[in-house]
Amino acid sequence: MAPDDRDVLPERLLSVLCIEDTEADFLLIERTLRTSGLLGHCERVDCEEAVDAALRGRSWDVVLSDYAVPGMYFTDTLRRFHHHYPNLPLILVSGTIGEVKASVMVEVGAWDYVPKSRLRRLVPAIKRALERAAAQKDRPPLAPDAPARPVSDPARPSGGWTARDDSTDLP
Repeated sequence: MAPDDRDVLPERLLSVLCIEDTEADFLLIERTLRTSGLLGHCERVDCEEAVDAALRGRSWDVVLSDYAVPGMYFTDTLRRFHHHYPNLPLILVSGTIGEVKASVMVEVGAWDYVPKSRLRRLVPAIKRALERAAAQKDRPPLAPDAPARPVSDPARPSGGWTARDDSTDLP
């Protein structure tokens, strides 16, 4: 365990749902969590049906999701979690999108972003997300008629904004 991880560990082991299509990436994420002493249970899913089954099967402390999972759109996943599981942290863990697109995903509802090339940031990101979730439990829920923040996915054919790479500004 890295010395700076000791102060960010929760008091109990966590159940982590990982939406990830690449087993090698999942194993790196799992190893990062296990090495930190954070992980109790980690399950990898790679399609909507598996996400549904996992959510019905147990309670999760945090969800880690890749941006590019074949057959899934990250923004659809994000909408779903906001609607059905508003206090369940969903952290974007991806190696395929740049910082600009990731920051947009955080602005529209992902709890945090950790590049796969910097998994040392994962444990602190999970800690922040768990603290935020605990704080949100104490707040009254939004009014049912409160407007939802629109989420658009530039990778989706019907997309909203134009996809741009990291070298350009957002529209």
